[in-house]
Amino acid sequence: MARLMVIRRMKPLGFTLEEMGELLAITDRLDDGGAAAPQAAEREQLPARLGRFEQATRERCEVLRTQLSRAEEFAADLRRHAAQLAGGAA
Repeated sequence: MARLMVIRRMKPLGFTLEEMGELLAITDRLDDGGAAAPQAAEREQLPARLGRFEQATRERCEVLRTQLSRAEEFAADLRRHAAQLAGGAA
């Protein structure tokens, strides 16, 4: 279930299936406390790899915020224009 939520959250941010798989593999390795737990060298690399995903997520969220702001401005312009037309037609 948690894996599906990761995928659902990554998809709107434009991550590829390959990137989704990579992130899931990273989190799996970090969470693995059993016999297959990562060796020290790998364990040192995993947080940096995870950090790159966190940075990419922040950057992609900022792009989406900018797009949303522009879309809201456009919608407001259309509302004003429609109101002007409706006022002129009355």
